Amino acid sequence: MKKITKLTATFAAATAAFALSANAATIVPVTGITGHDGGNWPATFGHLSDMVNASDPTIIATSDTTSGMTLNDPADPATWTWTSGSYQQTWHANSILDSTSTINSKIGWVVMDLGTVVDNLENLYMWASSTGQTAGGAEQVRNYNLYYSSGVGIAALPAMPNSKGTTGDYDFSSGDWASVGSNTLGSAHGAVSNTNSLGGISARYIGIEVMTIGGDDDRMAIAQVEITAVPEPSTTALLGLAGLALILRRRK
Repeated sequence: MKKITKLTATFAAATAAFALSANAATIVPVTGITGHDGGNWPATFGHLSDMVNASDPTIIATSDTTSGMTLNDPADPATWTWTSGSYQQTWHANSILDSTSTINSKIGWVVMDLGTVVDNLENLYMWASSTGQTAGGAEQVRNYNLYYSSGVGIAALPAMPNSKGTTGDYDFSSGDWASVGSNTLGSAHGAVSNTNSLGGISARYIGIEVMTIGGDDDRMAIAQVEITAVPEPSTTALLGLAGLALILRRRK
């Protein structure tokens, strides 16, 4: 095999770097959110909208535009930490559902709307709320189920409730809702509490079905949720890799 020239090697490195960057995970903005309980008081603090979009809290309009998160690497939620310690920058629900009368015995739920079907969803990151550590963490969400849907045939989603507003139960067995799995949210606050793999699914809606909290309480809390996806390689990246392969083959 002939020695690859410096120019070819440079082209190879540049093309590979471009291809890798094209496949880097991106943060998926949540364009809408609803759940069984809007959150705490006043209207712009401790609301459902306070648990998403840390990199741009203005996406879902509220007057509270601070997330309580430290974005160590703004492009990588795995590096983010929950540093606020304030219920005002979490979802701090004021009620729980009666598990004896709800579908699947849930005590709460949240559905996040990505605005359109997003392919290759990678991870869902969750942070526990330090404000939920009251009475030994009684208010912190613990066990939960994750679901995803494209929106086909699902039960109608209620409008986003206002602060201290409630909507009731929701049926995650309707339409094309499918399970991603179950997990237990860690109790420590600060670094990411849970990284839930989404396995490359395609979805518009992501649902969290809350099964238990940390103790006997009538409220529940989640500090933050972020979702990432891996975009398809761009045409330019694919053509670059094809060109590199052709050069290498001709130089054998």
